[in-house]
Amino acid sequence: MATPTTIRLCRNIVQSNSAVQAIVVSAPGKYGSYQSKVTDNLIRLTKGAPILADIIGRFDDIARELLRGDQYELYQTILSQTRTAMTERPQDYNFIVSRGEYLAARLFALYLGYQFIDAYDILVIKPDATIDLTATKKQIKLHHLKQHLPFVIGGFYGQRDDKTALFTRGGSDYTGAILAVLMHATIYKNYTDTNGIQTSNPRLVPDTQTIPCLDFNSLDILTHNGAGVIHENVAKLLETYRVPLRVDNTFSPHQIFTEVHSPRCRHCQHNFFCVTNKDNRIVVVTKKHGKPVTVRFFMSTPQNLLADMQLLHQRLLKQL
Repeated sequence: MATPTTIRLCRNIVQSNSAVQAIVVSAPGKYGSYQSKVTDNLIRLTKGAPILADIIGRFDDIARELLRGDQYELYQTILSQTRTAMTERPQDYNFIVSRGEYLAARLFALYLGYQFIDAYDILVIKPDATIDLTATKKQIKLHHLKQHLPFVIGGFYGQRDDKTALFTRGGSDYTGAILAVLMHATIYKNYTDTNGIQTSNPRLVPDTQTIPCLDFNSLDILTHNGAGVIHENVAKLLETYRVPLRVDNTFSPHQIFTEVHSPRCRHCQHNFFCVTNKDNRIVVVTKKHGKPVTVRFFMSTPQNLLADMQLLHQRLLKQL
């Protein structure tokens, strides 16, 4: 959702599948001259940085290229109202930080011609930043959500006690999983900027490969040990409700991806490894010949971490 070009790609993905029910979007990330993610800038705004005009301007620039006529005028009104609300609530951290997803969802809904749903009205978030499934299910029924299919909703935020509440960062993934579970989806497709789940972070390590298939337990271990491709709360939730997951690439969809299933899937019993890092430690997660997943930790230093990860990855790649 960072540029008009990538938003067009997202539109193509949505329109290529007539079975799509719910589209969850994130706030725009880094791109070109935009060296900060919108959410990071919103956090800076809560600390007094005079950048509100820049944040609103970025959304306006995207909308100016994508929307036409009445749609663009409506979005300008939405931007103006949002700017006023943020100015009037400077101490409301959660509200301000959630506006990246809110504005992205409003924009994408207009661009698609789909219904916009405010996550504040649907998702009930507990004090530990996890979902209250029972309360959220009631909200889905109260707002007759299934009558609004297909719809666009912002990830990362909801409400608690009539105030805006947030998940932890990366919460848009979690929002998608929650809706997939509560709306009885046949599959949850998560689109990112890599070819599925890789054997390491492709931004840090060369020659990574896509892990074609995982079970949910393996994914849960990976996400709790530094693999940031998807939110750490997703695996257990989807496994509990038996909703399969596919992690795909927005820029080349339907080509190389990772599928995640229950442990009973016969295709998930192949070998895999993943080299990640957490708290200046290198973490190597492996599975061989259907045996339980093993997790090993290797100490490193901030100066050597990258080189050590690359070396370990190359060694394991030769053994695969």
